[in-house]
Order: sequence, then C-alpha cells, then structure tokens
Amino acid sequence: MSIREHGLPQPAAVVPLSPWTDLEGTGDSMTSNAPNDLIIQEDALGGMVAAFVGEGDPRDPLAAPLYGDYGALAPLYIQVGGHETLLDDSTRVAEKAKAAGVEVKLDVFPEMQHVFQTSVGNMPEVTDAVQRAGAWLRTKLGL
Repeated sequence: MSIREHGLPQPAAVVPLSPWTDLEGTGDSMTSNAPNDLIIQEDALGGMVAAFVGEGDPRDPLAAPLYGDYGALAPLYIQVGGHETLLDDSTRVAEKAKAAGVEVKLDVFPEMQHVFQTSVGNMPEVTDAVQRAGAWLRTKLGL
C-alpha cells in the first residue's frame, strides 16, 4: 500500500505467511482458535501492538493492513494455519482484496500453527506448502 501511495511500481506478487493484519484482534479466530494455537495468544499481542504503534492508531492501514485500500495492489497468495488465532486476519484480508479486484489465492492448512512454513523439510504438509508458494511465484515471475 505504501509502495502504491508513493507512486512506485508494485512487486510482481506478494506471499504473506500467517499475516498479522488486525492489531486489535477482532477476528473470531482470536478466541475460537486460542486453545489450539501454541504460538500466538491475544494477551501477548497487546504488548507487541504497543511496541509497534506506540501512541499511533492501531487501525492505520500501514500497520494493520486489514483496514487498508486494496485497489491496484499486486497479486496475493496467502498461506495460514487452520489452528492459528490469526486465521481470520488472513481470511478477512483475502475477502477485502478480492472485493477490490486483486488476484488472491488463499490456502488454509488444517491443524497448522503460525508460520508453520519454518519447518520446511521436516513435515510433508509444510514442504508441500512451500512448494505451492514457489510454484505460484514462478508463474508470477514468468519463470
């Protein structure tokens, strides 16, 4: 969004992994997935919000992309774990971007945790996710 606002060309594509897009934690998954999420919990995010925006607006789109304008943005491929408290951050951004005409691919990986892709090579599901992202990026980069 900042790139667009500064008149710079968009990247060929963007691949957010388990993105945190709502600093206020208003998604239902913040509570519904809390028993399953071993990494991200609402109480810990409060301190991170304070460190990130200080006295700033937690709905500033450059800090909380959920509240941004998705018009004329690069294609998105979002990957998120089905057990994440941040699941709704991804699903709501995907919906908003699609409504703005952005090409969006969203994959929710059942029972996976926040940034599960860091375990690539150790679990077949994770390796599959990283391979999917690579294949999608190759098409966007013309490779």
